[in-house]
Amino acid sequence: RAHAGESIAVQPETWEARADARVVPDRALVTIGVDGARFDDALAIVATSVESGHQWPLAIIERPAEAGDDYEHDLAAADGAMVDAFERFSVWRAYIDPQRIGHLVARWQGRWTDKVVVAWYTNRPKPGAHAVRNWVVAVSSGDMTHDGDPTFARHVANARRQPLLVRDADGRPMWTMRKERPGSPLKIDAAMAAVLSWEARGDAIAAGAK
Repeated sequence: RAHAGESIAVQPETWEARADARVVPDRALVTIGVDGARFDDALAIVATSVESGHQWPLAIIERPAEAGDDYEHDLAAADGAMVDAFERFSVWRAYIDPQRIGHLVARWQGRWTDKVVVAWYTNRPKPGAHAVRNWVVAVSSGDMTHDGDPTFARHVANARRQPLLVRDADGRPMWTMRKERPGSPLKIDAAMAAVLSWEARGDAIAAGAK
């Protein structure tokens, strides 16, 4: 029988154990992941130090409970967070799911080129599942640390396993991440942004980026 905690992507106590107060220095080589939407879901931007594997949110923008029908996330704040990151750090790549924020991807590619700002679709079953697995394994093993941000932690705690009808090269069933149910108000966008940022870090290491 399945137990309640088995569908959780990352156990809260495991996530809590990875909190680390380190500060990534200016000009460090970093990667960025971005996931989210313009209206209902959150818009999250997460950075990763290529050297240490430390992650922290550059911005997590959520819809206020009292927001009206004309609400839209503060896209200027998201844009500012990206500009600050590119000015402060050496950004190797930013991987962004463009499905609901294509206008931001186009803006950032115009500013930093499509070689640096890369559209990375999380709905591709095998690539998406491999990226999620790589990040979850890094959290479990301690290869990844984070800054303890409470909103980041909440998004990670909300993420559930979504089984897929595909298997890896060893025949193991694969899965990605989802909300607890469709339309749930419990957001997971920062967790997916962390997955994208971690995937970019892995590619940076594989490419010998310095």
